Amino acid sequence: MGQVFDGGPVGPDVETASLEDVLAAMATVPEDLDWAELADGVVPLFQRLRPYHPSMPEPVRMVVPPGLSIGFGVDIGPAFLNVTPDMLERWGRTTDEVLRQAMANLERRMAAVSADDLYVGEIEELPMRWLQSPTGAASTYVLLPEALGRILGRHRQLLLAPMRNLLISIPAGASRELAAWLFEELASQDPNCLAPAAYLVGDGRLEVEALGEPFGQA
Repeated sequence: MGQVFDGGPVGPDVETASLEDVLAAMATVPEDLDWAELADGVVPLFQRLRPYHPSMPEPVRMVVPPGLSIGFGVDIGPAFLNVTPDMLERWGRTTDEVLRQAMANLERRMAAVSADDLYVGEIEELPMRWLQSPTGAASTYVLLPEALGRILGRHRQLLLAPMRNLLISIPAGASRELAAWLFEELASQDPNCLAPAAYLVGDGRLEVEALGEPFGQA
């Protein structure tokens, strides 16, 4: 399945799959990368901040409303296999077709998540709720704000996604300086962290705010 590159140091509060687990999962992927076998595992992914190794193929990317850049990954359990242009050609699929499949998969997976999966707490007297999920891509739940409202509530709230599988809900009126600090504190522990952004959701709508400048790992 190709070379393996060092992913960089991981913070003490972040758990990642072992190299052995990832390699074992990759060995289960069909060599011909058949669409029929992989389609149900395709999900949308936000682009990580840290660039991939130059020798790795560039993943497929597209922009979806309201102006978010996404790629796609095939869920193989402990990791994602990035969807590349060569894979699209092999599948005979357009990016729009893969997007429809990925969004349908995401909505189906979200249906198994509920408010009972939230962790409730606070930092610096800021109330917050944390969501991780078995999909490994809780961050992209913001792409389906109507479905997300069933889990987080339909009131207006600010969401942070410092890691692919972490979504944090804080009050919509929270200090953006504090939100940026919280994002960086968490994202700095993950070599696969996402670009700084905040998502305002409520009543099935989604708005995006910039959240400071990229730090360190760009």
